[in-house]
Amino acid sequence: MSTVPNTTDFITIAGKKTQVMRGGKGPPLVYLHSAGGEMDWLPFHDKLAQRFSLIAPAHPGFSLSEGLDKIDHIQDLAWHYVDFFEQLDLRGVPVVGFSLGAWLAVELAILRPELVGKLIMVNAAGLRLEGAPMAEWFIDDLDKMRQLLFHDPTSKIADEVMTLDEMHLLMFLRAREATARVGWNPYLHNPKLPEHLRRVKSPTLVIWGRDDKLIPLAHGRYYADHIPGARLEIVGECGHMLPFEKCDDFVRLVTEFTNES
Repeated sequence: MSTVPNTTDFITIAGKKTQVMRGGKGPPLVYLHSAGGEMDWLPFHDKLAQRFSLIAPAHPGFSLSEGLDKIDHIQDLAWHYVDFFEQLDLRGVPVVGFSLGAWLAVELAILRPELVGKLIMVNAAGLRLEGAPMAEWFIDDLDKMRQLLFHDPTSKIADEVMTLDEMHLLMFLRAREATARVGWNPYLHNPKLPEHLRRVKSPTLVIWGRDDKLIPLAHGRYYADHIPGARLEIVGECGHMLPFEKCDDFVRLVTEFTNES
């Protein structure tokens, strides 16, 4: 149950209608969602909003945001967020990204370092590592996807996330289409990203579920080893869906890191 008043409205970014959820009264924090397109007000949104003024936009083509026709590459998404941050007068704010959103967040931090204060990357896509391939996201079998995403596929959390009514199934299919625009080929990575990680100037926390079967922990270690000064936090008994499976740990780690001087 939500404890923080929140709103969902629309703003126009470079001519594109963009859906934005907001809630909370603290310092601003931007949350960039995953390929799942989580745009309901969820428990982890609510707990973050108890500590921050949470701003959670839907990427172009996800949920009810427009502009997918202008997106062909992850850097197109990053440029969209350059415009988004400038329009909302956000500068030097902490950015939390989950999976696709974490890949997008690090691309933004490379492109416009002054916009991203602290960077928190959760089970991030974006890399291709020999010997530790990312599993296949574009599958149609929801039972196989449940096995792939969760530490405990039989848990109540897994049931809640994977039980889709007609509206949420439509939003999920829209999210898949939008993800395919930036992640079909090459598959959910930017071949040039590794050589640019040295350019990240934001203090960076990399958070990973130890049992992530979609994006192996080796990807988290690579990010932490190649982003200057980055730190890796590994969360046990957790798969890819870390903000859902380990909500309290996720919010605690984000809060502690953003409060560090």
